[in-house]
Amino acid sequence: FRVLRPGGTVVAKAVHRFASLHQGLMQSLIDDPSFVALIGRELEDGQHRSPKDRDYFTTAFFHLPEELESEVRGAGFVADQLLPVQGPGLLANDLEERLSDPGRRETLFALIRSVETERSLLGISPHIVVVAQKPRPR
Repeated sequence: FRVLRPGGTVVAKAVHRFASLHQGLMQSLIDDPSFVALIGRELEDGQHRSPKDRDYFTTAFFHLPEELESEVRGAGFVADQLLPVQGPGLLANDLEERLSDPGRRETLFALIRSVETERSLLGISPHIVVVAQKPRPR
């Protein structure tokens, strides 16, 4: 806050609280009881703490969207937008093929744009971004 000029924009990214759940489902990690325990703790309080005998990322705090917004506001910024980094495109079972075809890619992008600010869909994305402004003095 101190170094950003008044009216300036800050973009902050966070790992979504559901990221390990997504990863566990996509990579069959939910067959590992220690990973399931890790997911349980993250869903409960946001703390990501890998077991000592596994390397499941680093020690971190994973956010809910409202927690990220609250932290940004607590620092004195005015939150403008909350957006997914990834989104419903992750659900496309033919994503690489779709992205390589200009017409199919544009259809996908148009659909994504139509819901990218829908707060109820933020949980699809493993990462979220908040865009905020430093207020101008009055």
